[in-house]
Amino acid sequence: IGMALDPEEQETLATLKSFWARYGNYTTGVITVALLVYSGMSAWKWYQRDQAADAGKLYETLINSISKNEKDKTYLAAEDLQKKYGGTSYAAMGSLVAAKVAMDSNDASKAQSYLKWTANQASDDSFRALAQLRLLGILIDQGTEASLKEADQLLKEKAVKGFEPLWIERRGDWYLVQTKIPEARTEYHKAMKAMQSDRAFPEDARGLLKVKIDAVGGM
Repeated sequence: IGMALDPEEQETLATLKSFWARYGNYTTGVITVALLVYSGMSAWKWYQRDQAADAGKLYETLINSISKNEKDKTYLAAEDLQKKYGGTSYAAMGSLVAAKVAMDSNDASKAQSYLKWTANQASDDSFRALAQLRLLGILIDQGTEASLKEADQLLKEKAVKGFEPLWIERRGDWYLVQTKIPEARTEYHKAMKAMQSDRAFPEDARGLLKVKIDAVGGM
């Protein structure tokens, strides 16, 4: 298969494999969908190739800094990707990874800043949706009046096409953290119905949602 790909496609595929190998278990279902969408994108235009190659090298620096537990270098690389190569998917990927590193370090504020950048600036809808969903998760988990208000405003926006079931599920989470059980149950059921009609969603995503449904009283 590799022989059939041009150098640019090989580089993109290698990057996706690197991202998946390191962060495939980061979030159930969502990254699977996002990467499946991304992997089907058409090749870069000629004028983008040099930028993509340079961005790829910087992204690799970011990944290497993680393996060495050099958080400051990880953040610096992510921010350089945003500033210099914001139009490439590497910038979105780098920001998502940096957000994970920040969350692992209990720095929710920094994680939110990376996720907000991706949600607003990512050139690819799948990465934008992933950032929005992760941001919603953080805001809902915080459970404060301010964070829930911010989550509510975000949930009122139109979901990225293909991610609607996960958007509905997050609304259920929003109700649940406020102990509004009937409302949460309704949203979870809606999400499950939408998810079952879309084969793009893996079984583990449905399994996680089923756990939530059981927690609020079952089907």
